[in-house]
Amino acid sequence: MSTGLLLTGAFCLIASLAAAPRFALAQPVGPTSTMGAVKAASAPARPVSIPGAPRAAKSPTSPLWSELTPPQQQALAPLAGAWPTISEAQKRKWLVISQSYGRLPAAGQEKLHGRMSGWVMLSPQERTQARLNFAETQQLSPDDKKAKWEAYQALPPETKRKLAAGAASAAKPPATAAAVKPVPAQKMATLPRVGDAKSPRIAAAPNQIDHNTLLPQQVPPVAPVRTN
Repeated sequence: MSTGLLLTGAFCLIASLAAAPRFALAQPVGPTSTMGAVKAASAPARPVSIPGAPRAAKSPTSPLWSELTPPQQQALAPLAGAWPTISEAQKRKWLVISQSYGRLPAAGQEKLHGRMSGWVMLSPQERTQARLNFAETQQLSPDDKKAKWEAYQALPPETKRKLAAGAASAAKPPATAAAVKPVPAQKMATLPRVGDAKSPRIAAAPNQIDHNTLLPQQVPPVAPVRTN
């Protein structure tokens, strides 16, 4: 098997590790039998957890770092500090990668350790983004992949983290529109009531109202008084 194939297989496993979900395998639950119900009723009650009480630390998944062979520890040396926090499924994939470490040249081993060190520094969100970036790079030619990888490795660590954080924030779904809040009554403008508006009224004498239309009749103009 050539060195290129070994490196390609190792990098594919690293990319799949970035997307591995951290959850425990759930056991299928079937219908509860009568005997099981009796045992559950007779079983002692579990202690009630008190809010604010310190929780017991989770036991590390197997295999432990001390259970690895010396060649495996040498191949997975960059993961030694984070090994207790890695899930069991991810540990299996790292152990598969360690099998090809001894057949790689010195340059290939150094490159593989660099990938491991970078993977440990990533957050779960950044590892997901790294998996998406890896899927996009599969469509590039080998020369383009090499050029992009060398350009990325030349960046300082702080710039790498900013790029990963920016790509992760761009992948987030858009936020929903803010809910409309009611305006306090003190800030609302008071509109005048219809009945409050006082319009001028014209008083009409009873003899000036039309009995058919009930409207005021037109009053003939008064002739001006002549003065001598």
